[in-house]
Amino acid sequence: MLDRKVDFLIVGSGIAGLSFALKAAKLGKVLIVTKSNEDESNTKYAQGGVAVVTDEDDSFDKHIEDTLIAGDGFM
Repeated sequence: MLDRKVDFLIVGSGIAGLSFALKAAKLGKVLIVTKSNEDESNTKYAQGGVAVVTDEDDSFDKHIEDTLIAGDGFM
C-alpha cells in the first residue's frame, strides 16, 4: 500500500480532473488517480458539437427531448 500525504486527491485524468489539478497545485500537494492508461478518459471520447434548429419541422423542444433521451433523462 502506498503511503502518501496530499492535500488534494483527484480521481480521473480527463480535462476536468487535470484542470482542477492545475488550480489545486497552487494551494497544495496533488495526487491524481487514473485508469491504467493515462490517456484513457471520457474527455478523449467526448463528442461535443453545436445543435441548432435549421428546419421548420425542427424545434428547440425536439432538441431538448433528444438530449434527455441520449442522457437517459439526466438533468
